[in-house]
Amino acid sequence: MSEPLPAAPTDDTPLASRSTAIGTAAFLLLALPFLVFGLWLLDGKSRMDLRCEPGGPCTLTRSGWLTREPLATLPLDAIQAVKVERSRSARRASVPIFRPQLETTQGKLPLFAQWATEEGEATAVKEQVERYLAAPGAGPLEVTRDDRRASLRVGGAFTGVGVALFIFSLWLAWRTRTHRRAERSAQTSAA
Repeated sequence: MSEPLPAAPTDDTPLASRSTAIGTAAFLLLALPFLVFGLWLLDGKSRMDLRCEPGGPCTLTRSGWLTREPLATLPLDAIQAVKVERSRSARRASVPIFRPQLETTQGKLPLFAQWATEEGEATAVKEQVERYLAAPGAGPLEVTRDDRRASLRVGGAFTGVGVALFIFSLWLAWRTRTHRRAERSAQTSAA
């Protein structure tokens, strides 16, 4: 179904193509921060992986939903101890929070990206790493802590809004093109 031809515009009548072109630019500019910020939030490094080969080096990496980055590759003699760090949350009803960390020759390296509220979680990881360090030739060690769910919710929401705005701006661009064609045909038929 084709659109009716608009009347020839006068100087007082705004062009429909101009209005939709301005809307296209506005929604595209609005979509860009949502897309950039959403992708940045999706890539929050909230997953920590410690992998140790039998008798060999240990690699600590952290990753988000989009990228992964190695933090350190440690020979076994560089790991001095494994401890559970204790602190209090900054909330009004401050509760104790826990995080296991490696004490190495390169400094302290946390094994959790976010603090745990259960001491048992942190202690279990500490004991698992200590068992490996007591007998490193017995087998490999793999410890993973994944706290990326929060970044998926927030980053996914921002990215979703950005994609919706981008699609709407594409639709407006298509409408602008349609309006321009209709205006051109109205001008040629009026002349």
